[in-house]
Amino acid sequence: MGVTSSQLCSLLTKFTALNGLSTYYFDPKTNAFRGSWKLKIYCAIHHALCVLALAHMSYSTLSNMRVSVTVLTIGGTMACCVKSCWEKAQGIRKLARGLVNMEQKYFAGRPSGLLLKFRYYMKITFCSITLLRIHLIQPIYMRRLLPSQFYLNMGAYWLLYNMLLAAALGFYFLLWEMCRIQKLINDQMTLILARSGQRNRLAKMQHCLRLYSKLLLLCDQFNGQLGHVAIWVLACKSWFQITYGYEIYQMVAAPKSIDLSTSMRVFVIFSYILDAMNLFVGTDISELFSTFRADSRRILRETSRLDRLLSMFALKLALHPQRVVLLNVFTFDRKLTLTLLAKSTLYTICWLQSDYNKLKA
Repeated sequence: MGVTSSQLCSLLTKFTALNGLSTYYFDPKTNAFRGSWKLKIYCAIHHALCVLALAHMSYSTLSNMRVSVTVLTIGGTMACCVKSCWEKAQGIRKLARGLVNMEQKYFAGRPSGLLLKFRYYMKITFCSITLLRIHLIQPIYMRRLLPSQFYLNMGAYWLLYNMLLAAALGFYFLLWEMCRIQKLINDQMTLILARSGQRNRLAKMQHCLRLYSKLLLLCDQFNGQLGHVAIWVLACKSWFQITYGYEIYQMVAAPKSIDLSTSMRVFVIFSYILDAMNLFVGTDISELFSTFRADSRRILRETSRLDRLLSMFALKLALHPQRVVLLNVFTFDRKLTLTLLAKSTLYTICWLQSDYNKLKA
């Protein structure tokens, strides 16, 4: 079953609504986004609980810098999600509705290709592993860091982390769908070019360009609506890399200074690798987006001889960002991932050097 099926789209929107990101969900029976007053009441209660959980964890972890910074980054993500959920413009809903309408009207049932399909199943796998890790194994690990009021702290942590995970998942699949539509438009334009004798060739090409114009507008909405959430998610993931990396270096440099069982040490190493791979997968789909955009520019250069309008559209496409840009500042690509991993490793080593004498003692 592909990501473009109505049932899976409904499941994804219900998962985000369950975690307080939206007051609507996709109904596969009517092929429309539906909202209700019951869902609004649920989200209001969920957000109130998240604020209380954030306040409680912030107060109870003041003496522990590691957990307090984690709570701060997750809290920033929560604030952005709450703001986007209640804003009047409902920009993310319009973005999702635009992508779903394009998918169902023009591209339903079309194959996504091996590259996109592989990245989709890989992300689903990582998300499932993360859910199991956070809800089954993380409590054993967190008991050492939060011994007092443990069950209350874990409940608050699950509430906040699930919102973070839902935000990251929604970001990824909106970007995935934009990549899919862009690839299918490119395939359609290539097919039109390959058959020189077909009738209405220019009209079909102009139809593709109208679809591409709609996609460009949706891409602009994506960059504007999800930039703040993505920055906070990246900050949270980077801090996870620093804290897990610190413990891994501590196991190597001063193994007696860390009170972890063998199974928990394996868990720390596994979490470090999994978060790094999640970062890589998230930016890898962005690299694919840039590749498809470059293919579009190449196709337009080849078709510009057909009509002056196509040349004008090629210029319009050149004026749009060729990559996913967050807040018109950060380019979301593989280079950003490598920079975050390098900076996190550097900060971890500096942190360990400052604590090394204390750990040795």
